Amino acid sequence: MTIMQIILLAATAFFAYKVYEHMQGLQDTDANEHSMLEQIDIDALVDEADKAYDAGRLLEARELLQKAYAHDSSIPELANRLGFVLSAMGNHDEALKLYNESLRLREEDVTHLAIASQLRALGRLDESQDHYRRAIELDANYEVTYFNYANLLVEMGEFDQAKAMYQKALEIAPDLEAAKEELEKLDGR
Repeated sequence: MTIMQIILLAATAFFAYKVYEHMQGLQDTDANEHSMLEQIDIDALVDEADKAYDAGRLLEARELLQKAYAHDSSIPELANRLGFVLSAMGNHDEALKLYNESLRLREEDVTHLAIASQLRALGRLDESQDHYRRAIELDANYEVTYFNYANLLVEMGEFDQAKAMYQKALEIAPDLEAAKEELEKLDGR
C-alpha cells in the first residue's frame, strides 16, 4: 500500500465512523423525542386549554387539546373537550366526529346531549331527537337535556311534546327561568 492509499483508507474509515456517530445521534434524538412525548402532562394541557378558552383564545385552546388528544385518544373527556371547542368555533362536523369517538369509548348522557346539539346544528333533527331520548334514558334527572330537547321539539313543530319537556325540566329545576319563558310562549299559542 502506498502512503496515498493509507491516507484514503484512514479518511474513509474516519468518515464512516462520523456517519455512524451521526446515525446514532439521530436514533438517540428519536428516543428522546419519544420519551418526551410520553412525559406530556395531559392535565396541564387541559388546564391551559381551559384558561385559553375562558380568555376567548379558541385557536390556542384547540391546539392544546389537539396535542393532548394526539398523545392519548383513549380518554373520552379529551374528545369531548376538543369537540366542545370545535363546536364553539362552528366546526360541527369535526365536533360530531369527536363526540361519536367519545361515545364509542364510553357511553354517557352528556355525550349524547352533545351529539344531539351538533346534529341539530347540522339540521339533522330526527337523529338529534334520537340522541336526546337516549340521554334521558341514561339520566332522567338532568334538566338541561329536557330543556334542549324541548327546544328541538319546538323547532320541529311538536309543541305539545315540547311543553311536556319544558315542564319536566321545571320539575327538576323549578328556578330554570329560560324553561319558564319558553313554556309561557307555548301557552300563548
